[in-house]
Amino acid sequence: MARRRHTPKGRLLVTGTILLFLLVAGIVVTGRIINGMAVQMSDRIVMQISEYHCRLLQVEFKRSEEVLDASAQFMRTHTAPTEAELRVLAATLMQLDPKAGCVWFTEPGSRTIRSYPRSDEPRTTEAATDFRQQLIAGAGGDSIRSRVSGSGEVQVWSMACRVTDQSGRKHICGVDFPLPEIYAYMTQSPASSSYATLFNPEGVIVYHPDSLKLGLPASNSTGLTAFREVIATGKRVSVYAVSDYLSVDEERIYYPIQISGRRWVAGIGIPRLVIEQEVDDFHFYTILTAVISVLFFAVLLAVAQRRWRREYDLRRLSERESEQLHLQQVLEQIDPHFLFNSLNSLYALIRCNPDQAREFTLTLSRVYRRVLERRKQILSTLSEEIDFTWQYYTLQKIRFDNRIELTTAIDPALRNWRIPSMSLQTLVENAVKHNSITGSNPLHIRIRTEGESLVIENNYTPRNDRNAESLGVGLERIRSVYRFYTEENITISAGEGTFNCRLPLLPPEK
Repeated sequence: MARRRHTPKGRLLVTGTILLFLLVAGIVVTGRIINGMAVQMSDRIVMQISEYHCRLLQVEFKRSEEVLDASAQFMRTHTAPTEAELRVLAATLMQLDPKAGCVWFTEPGSRTIRSYPRSDEPRTTEAATDFRQQLIAGAGGDSIRSRVSGSGEVQVWSMACRVTDQSGRKHICGVDFPLPEIYAYMTQSPASSSYATLFNPEGVIVYHPDSLKLGLPASNSTGLTAFREVIATGKRVSVYAVSDYLSVDEERIYYPIQISGRRWVAGIGIPRLVIEQEVDDFHFYTILTAVISVLFFAVLLAVAQRRWRREYDLRRLSERESEQLHLQQVLEQIDPHFLFNSLNSLYALIRCNPDQAREFTLTLSRVYRRVLERRKQILSTLSEEIDFTWQYYTLQKIRFDNRIELTTAIDPALRNWRIPSMSLQTLVENAVKHNSITGSNPLHIRIRTEGESLVIENNYTPRNDRNAESLGVGLERIRSVYRFYTEENITISAGEGTFNCRLPLLPPEK
């Protein structure tokens, strides 16, 4: 039987079919690999975003603890504060944290509670019928106690701690945070860009995007099982669920966070990306184009890669915007040490020099008004910073009289250049806090421009009780702004009785 010969056309068809099959198989395998890489990248991004928002929640509620700490510190150092002093203290503390609704004080075994609400006159209530009764009964030692309870129709998260003043007298300091106030504030904060839920150790919802769930106990729809596991193990738990608030599939990650010395649970929900569906569409089109031509397949692959790259760039841009919001929130916080020092100075002046006390109070109010006006700013012009620093210096001049002196020498051509907002005031405050200031050794602070830098220097006589950590916190805040905007950073030197700090000047805003 004669052997059948394969024509060149037949061999070409077989070869082309094999090559086409291998090409399609290679495309499918490559697509699956790319699909797996995209899913892994998506998982990493979801985890990074959820961890960031968890840290943001902890920072926000840590600020609430600092309000109670400042109140307790004031009571420890003031044996018999007057009603006027307590009013000023309460008003100032509630400016520090917009979530706070009331600052209150009582004593162990007392029948009354003295309260200072944000939007009402101070009042005295009977302890036996007050909604804080159980919280007060459990306040003991130096630990912070907290509880969610009802004040009429409003659920309130309250914190309290017991302190002993210098005369040995015991007090109980407390702060109330109405859950509706927490909801109203948090929906305007960077944390609201994700679906977040916050449970206290008893499983009561302190914050939820749905205001109707505030104050309710954890349920299956809000993550009761995951809450119990996190409370028991202290480890992160991830679940997939359908959001009862957004009505979409989401990955919900529950984190343990420490608030008022106890373990709370934060649930961060992030909608899942539909990367798998996009990659399946890519497979279909690439197999179809492989039949037409290899060139068209390459073009389509390049388009798909560009689409994935654009999505990744958008994610990175979103993370950068979140970092900027976090930086702005950190810069909005007011240093409690500065507040405490100002209140101490005011307390001393009220008793020994009422006229200066009035002047001090007016100047302090102007300084804080300026702080509140500038808290949204990250950068300020050199002219604005110099003006604000002189206002702060006026406050310290009332306190130290001729024991402090400030001089400035600024090039007029650089007055519109920029530096981190409140950085100059922070450096002057550090000089006041960390130097021994006496009549025989006054503090001289000099501010001048050198080239495209601002130099702040002062005579350096360190105090024996100086707090190096406090100095580091203020300088690190300035460094973080420079890291965000430029490659340059501040330089610091101390020696031969002089402390010197150099701030790079950033060009004016176009």
